[in-house]
Amino acid sequence: MGSPEPQLQISPADLRFRFEPRKNIPITLSLHNPTSERIAFKVKTTSPKKYCVRPSSGFVEPSTGRDVQVIMQAQKEFSGQGECKDKFLVQYVFASPDVTEARAGELFENGRANNVKQAKLRVVLQGPAKPPSPVPEGIEEEMASPVKAQSPQVHSGVSTTTYMERAPMEVDAPRHPMGAIQSDEQLMAVTKERNKLRDQVLAMERDNADIKRRLDALQLQNTGPSRNKMGPGMVGMDALKPGPGFSGGFNVIHMIVLSLIAFFLGKLL
Repeated sequence: MGSPEPQLQISPADLRFRFEPRKNIPITLSLHNPTSERIAFKVKTTSPKKYCVRPSSGFVEPSTGRDVQVIMQAQKEFSGQGECKDKFLVQYVFASPDVTEARAGELFENGRANNVKQAKLRVVLQGPAKPPSPVPEGIEEEMASPVKAQSPQVHSGVSTTTYMERAPMEVDAPRHPMGAIQSDEQLMAVTKERNKLRDQVLAMERDNADIKRRLDALQLQNTGPSRNKMGPGMVGMDALKPGPGFSGGFNVIHMIVLSLIAFFLGKLL
């Protein structure tokens, strides 16, 4: 019966690097020894200047595992996804307990060890990651859900254009703070006062026109041939009596003051 062969479980089967410009890209290669004997290993690559392996050789103790770090050196440009031809080779063999860590790589030189096994790993270079969206996915769905677009449809020769349906929006009832209520009350009071002053000004204008008419009549009477005789078209002293619309109690100064007050109130409102 022949001697048992070494077994080494290697993960992952492919070395996948996500390209980032001008950055070193590390990945981890896991080695597991399912046997009851000590196994020596050595990792080789077809592009030693492009990759760094730590450690490149060593031992995996029985029923244990060990991680190896593979680093792709910083690259300036992306060569293209799927076009990488780099490969890795993992060699492994049983090793006696007296072999030190520093001499593990010597077991694979010049055919010193018998029954050496090996596993080939290919390199897969993936393109740069897409930049993150400025709007989270959940918010994008919420923003897109209220709006529905329908393509134009034709029914009986009549084309209906594209339209957008938007979700109904809730509108809060208007609120009236105390300050707004007070302002409305003040505005009503000022408006009432303004209307009162305006009525008084109109009354004074009517009285003023009535007084002017009577003064003109008196002047016409005084210029006649006799103050006691009235010619045709003359107006007697009764014309100087106030008319029914005369309110009385106002002079010219009062009229001017009330006119100015009404003017400024009109400007303010």
